[in-house]
Amino acid sequence: MTITHNSPCPHCDGKGYNEIRDCSGEIQREETCCFCRGTGILKELEDED
Repeated sequence: MTITHNSPCPHCDGKGYNEIRDCSGEIQREETCCFCRGTGILKELEDED
């Protein structure tokens, strides 16, 4: 049996996007998080025995 858990995406901290910064730390642009596809939530699958 497979159980689905929804949890905040650790790659974007649940925002759904990542801030791309330059070497001085200034935000240059924002990109949609490719891990959660912009939802901010990861769907994790776990197998239960």
